[in-house]
Amino acid sequence: MPLVYVCPGVWIKATRGSRMREKRADFVAGCLGGRVIAAGGLGNQPSPLASVESYNQQKRRWEAVAPLPSPRCSCASVQTPSMLFVIGGVCQGPSSAVEALCLKESV
Repeated sequence: MPLVYVCPGVWIKATRGSRMREKRADFVAGCLGGRVIAAGGLGNQPSPLASVESYNQQKRRWEAVAPLPSPRCSCASVQTPSMLFVIGGVCQGPSSAVEALCLKESV
């Protein structure tokens, strides 16, 4: 069952059980292997996050994924069919990091 049903012109609020595990703002989002990915961003603390979560539609919950090697926010992202690239961003100043996530299901 998907997180949100498709209803033309109507927003459906996610249930409490389908909310992300960690509050985050200014993060990268993408979709790999049928999973929604949320990476990095800013949490409750005034420092960038390294955590990454993926939404498992079959289990209807968010699950932890390997963290970013470089915690950061305000990143750009580029997605290919099998990879989500996280590019640049901010972590105590501008970052030149380029990292990519590849999930088994998407290869």
